[in-house]
Amino acid sequence: MRFLILSDIHGNRFGLESVLEAAEGEYDTLLCLGDVVGYGAHPNECCEILRGCNAVSLSGNHDAAALGLINIDWFNPVAKEAILWTRRQLSEENKVWLQSLPAQHEVEEFDFQNVHGSLREPWEEYITGASTAEATFLLMQHTLCYFGHTHVAVVYRCPADLASWTRWEQLEGAELPLGGAFDIEPGWKYLVNPGSCGQPRDGNRQARYALFDTEPRRVEVHAIDYDWNAARSAIIAAGLPKMLGDRLLQGR
Repeated sequence: MRFLILSDIHGNRFGLESVLEAAEGEYDTLLCLGDVVGYGAHPNECCEILRGCNAVSLSGNHDAAALGLINIDWFNPVAKEAILWTRRQLSEENKVWLQSLPAQHEVEEFDFQNVHGSLREPWEEYITGASTAEATFLLMQHTLCYFGHTHVAVVYRCPADLASWTRWEQLEGAELPLGGAFDIEPGWKYLVNPGSCGQPRDGNRQARYALFDTEPRRVEVHAIDYDWNAARSAIIAAGLPKMLGDRLLQGR
């Protein structure tokens, strides 16, 4: 079985469409790790594309915020403005679809699970280093867990035997700003972020996604060009804050 795994589309249909075109014929199931909407100018289009692909999708914090399920007072002013705009744009049908999305997901047959933020706080917590990675490793029920939320492609791993407290000295991590490939090796647990499909934040403005082949247990993270100028122009034309378009050009 081959999975296309993407995250943090954030209403950027140009990034999403480019990923689907690049990965065409390379996967059996599409898995989205959440934040379909927020920031970008095409929330309805992105929902409809995923629905049309029969994607297995999770709910991210921006999806929940757009539905009024979480308090947005702690959002920065630009993110808050984008969420309020997104609420006004979303169709009732897409609201119902977003409402139906779970916060976590397991694929027991292939020994992996998925979450937007972390297993400790599915909507809120950012896994940005060893301490936050440790908490999710302790909660993992499978060998592999995919997560999003940080907009940074990265892989962490630690020994699968969590009985020894020296395990964290062996925790390894590597960012993948240009993509990369690795095998899921026996004796280890893995946390993998495929990066952002719609708003990268690691200095590379290319859209990121992952392909996971369950037979050799191999993960490939890809970085591809898309029309970021068109995405920026759409944001500005929609009346959203200009910086949301400018940051797409910077990958920050």
